[in-house]
Amino acid sequence: MATSNVFSLRRTLRNLGVLIAAAAFSSTSNAESTFTKDSIPSLCINLMSFDASHGDISARLRLKLPESEITPQFSTKHDYTLIDELTITDSVLSISSTNAYSAFNNELITQYQVHDAGSQFYYPFDVHKANLRIFVDRNRKNNGKDILEHRVPLKLDTSLCSFEGYNVILTPGPDNSPDYVDLQVELKRTLAIKISTIFVSVLMLLVSLGFMNMVRKFLRSNAAPDIDEMAFGAALLFAFPAIRGIEPSVPPMGVLSDFLGFFWAETIVAISLIVHLYSWMKRKTYDP
Repeated sequence: MATSNVFSLRRTLRNLGVLIAAAAFSSTSNAESTFTKDSIPSLCINLMSFDASHGDISARLRLKLPESEITPQFSTKHDYTLIDELTITDSVLSISSTNAYSAFNNELITQYQVHDAGSQFYYPFDVHKANLRIFVDRNRKNNGKDILEHRVPLKLDTSLCSFEGYNVILTPGPDNSPDYVDLQVELKRTLAIKISTIFVSVLMLLVSLGFMNMVRKFLRSNAAPDIDEMAFGAALLFAFPAIRGIEPSVPPMGVLSDFLGFFWAETIVAISLIVHLYSWMKRKTYDP
């Protein structure tokens, strides 16, 4: 019996080792390479983040060249120039055949300005748009001079065009072609953000209406004044801004969701609290 248990334990450990080795091999084989297996360069577009208050989209462009274009000295056979027409930062990435080509010199950090920054007012239903226009030229040396051979066709990789909080939609523009990238980027808040923002707004409205109804019942009754009820209303005035702050990626005050929920809730509580205060002062009696 003991021998069978030992064999069973060994078999289990052996199977576990095989699974770990297979997983490690799979992760290694799926590692991203500096080069592309295709015969044409690959342009990887990585949209990293969006600052709605400034209307800036941060991105990274990466040009991956075919392995056939790389010499044994790890330099390129030609000079490549990537031009990003609409970035507000550095717009040119030069890959020289005199330098070694690697993952460290084939990236361009870019930033795009959306052309509807005022759309943030419609949070969480705001929509932002920007355009990308990119092309790559290939040059060759002739008597020490750069001669433009042709514009290079590109294979697009947009698998990294996503980030938290937004749905990113890419639409080809009228000038889009194999050797000229013309894309429209459209950013919309995710459904989860819309639902959570609406939920918070409705929650604040319901609580404020509940407090208003509590004050109304107090006015219609002959009940003695209760300072705790006024303290509850005063606490709501300061609690609502904190509750509004838990809305995901919420902009500064003054957006559409505030006019639908927060401002109304604050107004209802403030008016009800003032009415309660003056009623409390009229009914309150002090012993001599």
